Amino acid sequence: MGEFLDQFVADPEFPDVRWIWWTTKPVLIDFVSECAPFDEEFTDYKVKKGRQYPLEPSCPSCKVQDSVLGVFVFERSSDCEVLQENAWSFLRDHSNEIEVKLLEKLTIIQRQAIELLEEEIADGGPYASHWAKICAEIPDPHVALNRFYKLVGITLAGTGLADHAFVGFEFQTAWDKDHGLEIVMHKDRILAKGGMTELISGYGSVIDGIRATQGYELDTCDYKLD
Repeated sequence: MGEFLDQFVADPEFPDVRWIWWTTKPVLIDFVSECAPFDEEFTDYKVKKGRQYPLEPSCPSCKVQDSVLGVFVFERSSDCEVLQENAWSFLRDHSNEIEVKLLEKLTIIQRQAIELLEEEIADGGPYASHWAKICAEIPDPHVALNRFYKLVGITLAGTGLADHAFVGFEFQTAWDKDHGLEIVMHKDRILAKGGMTELISGYGSVIDGIRATQGYELDTCDYKLD
C-alpha cells in the first residue's frame, strides 16, 4: 500500500473491517446539530470531554463545532487505493463546488423533514410548543442548515467510476438520532442519501445500492446513474 492508506489505522469500534484517519474538514466546517425537533431536552444534554466517536448518529457532541473529522475506509488494499486517493484529492481540490452541491441536497432534505413534521408542529400538535421555541431562536429553519447537521465523517468506498471512488458524507443530525444521514457523491455529483454509512458500508455492491435508492427516491439535484 502507498502513503495515502498508511495514514489510516484500525477503527477501535470495528478493528477488523474499518479503518480511520483523522484530518481537517474540507467542507461544512461550521455546521453543528444543536436543535432536536423531537426532543425537548436535547439542548440540555451534557457534552462529554474529549473526542467523541464520530459515527454515532446523534449525541450531545454534535452540538459542538469542530474542524476535525474521521475519514473511513472499509477496504484498505492496493487494489482500491488509487480510487480512494483520487476521490480524496478531488474533494480537497474542488471543496467549494462540492460544498455548494451538499448545501443544495441538504436544503431539499431539510424541506422534506419539516414537511413530514407539519402535523406535529401545527397548533395543538405534540411538538408545537417545542418547535415554536426552535423558531424563536432560528427564525427560518428552512435555510439554517448549519444548525441541524454536523459533518463528522467521510467514507471512501473501495469501488467507484472513472478512477474515483464513491464518497459518503456522514452527518449527525437531530432529525434522526437513530440513523443519522449519509449523502453519497461521485466527484461533484450527488447520487443518493441514506442512513449513516448505509450505502457505503463495505457490505454488498455500493453501485447497486445507489441504483436501488434512486429507483424510489431521486431529488432534483441528484445525478441518475445509467
